[in-house]
Amino acid sequence: MIQSHTTPQSFKGIAIRRLHTPRMILDNVLIEFDGTDIGVMGDFAGSAPPGYFDARGAGVHVVPGMVDVHNHGCGGVDFLDASTEDLQTISMRAAAGGTTTIVPTITFANDDPQLEGLAAFTKKLREFRPAGARLIGIHLEGPFLNPERRGAFRENYLATIDIDRARHMLEICGDLLLKITMAPELKNADELIELFTSNPGTEVEVSLGHSTATYEFAQKHFAHPRVRQVTHAFNAMHSFHHREPGLIGAALLNDDVTCEMIPDGQHLAPPTLTLLHRLKGSKRLILVTDSCAATGLPLGASVDGPAGARIVKNEGIFLADGTLTGSNIFMADAVQRAHELGGIPWEDALEMATLTPAVSIHRDKLIGSIEPGKRADFCVLDTTGQPTAVIRDGLLVAGA
Repeated sequence: MIQSHTTPQSFKGIAIRRLHTPRMILDNVLIEFDGTDIGVMGDFAGSAPPGYFDARGAGVHVVPGMVDVHNHGCGGVDFLDASTEDLQTISMRAAAGGTTTIVPTITFANDDPQLEGLAAFTKKLREFRPAGARLIGIHLEGPFLNPERRGAFRENYLATIDIDRARHMLEICGDLLLKITMAPELKNADELIELFTSNPGTEVEVSLGHSTATYEFAQKHFAHPRVRQVTHAFNAMHSFHHREPGLIGAALLNDDVTCEMIPDGQHLAPPTLTLLHRLKGSKRLILVTDSCAATGLPLGASVDGPAGARIVKNEGIFLADGTLTGSNIFMADAVQRAHELGGIPWEDALEMATLTPAVSIHRDKLIGSIEPGKRADFCVLDTTGQPTAVIRDGLLVAGA
């Protein structure tokens, strides 16, 4: 993996041999930076002007900085209990893996009745100045999950729906809250959804997951315009059954629903990746890492977490009892594995790691594609799909 930079280097622009925007491919492009944004884009031949980053090596592809909307941490650190220095570790490690934007994904135990941990995290997040990937909001995975499909969460990280407590959560997070994963079959779920989706000044998306919802029940909830996402499709939900297709069946057949997909080869078999892409397409499928503190650590390393020690084994992160609890990939890996394991066209996989996740959190006017006026976020990839340089806000934050 390339090295991140504690002091990013600034550039006036970038000279590109092959650019994937991601919805079109352009050759020989010169892009001028307007501060942190993309300015003028035009055709180009000759030497790169002084002060411009030169990304014209043989076989090199330049793509938008990648967007990870389901990331619990990496490099030995979880978001919720991270210090400011720890946040910087996550930011820099993720940037080296091709990511320029992260939505920190957190959960918290029920032994924190005043939500002090959540309040402390939101304060750190608002004050944080990244050296690597930016951290732009919060994805709450829980605590309103079904214990029958809790996955790697301990029971003390789950809760029945308490509207007053949920209102307190919303007050603490404010406009930082972008997404919440919940089980719609829990008592008071409809009231909870109304609370999170009708709050002025916020754009919270409700994602269904860790759920035993039936097909009919899921479809009923998908009728709500802000309940149109599914967290890590197929994982932590009932399997598809020919007599009861369940939440996953409803998600696959509803053209308005966007699904997360973990393409590490452990969470989903390669044909399942193919199936998801064939039914949902690149505009309704989001590549995520679902990374955790152990992500990026050496084989055999372990880090304590919400369900006990998380151990790096082969290509995944597992609990001692063999439960899969996170992936060991970064976003550039996600694109390559979706392509190589699932046979998904590379351009589609790229869109699923850039523009589609940006759309899912209402940030596509700022990030997710390379267009004038958007943030100057770029990832330079070699012939194997691995980053050689990453630029965020016009600053070289990793590589080269």
